[in-house]
Amino acid sequence: MNALLIFVVRLILGLVFGIILTRLFRPEWGIINGVGMGLILVALAYGMALFRKKK
Repeated sequence: MNALLIFVVRLILGLVFGIILTRLFRPEWGIINGVGMGLILVALAYGMALFRKKK
């Protein structure tokens, strides 16, 4: 798979799951906080992949 395609899929899924998790556990937070959580999830996915490749 193309690296750009993987990034786009991870970004979309991260944003969706970030918004869902934020709405589930912190309903008083806004959509912007959900997007932030989604971006953190995407960064963690790339961090875990980097950590896995180092071993």
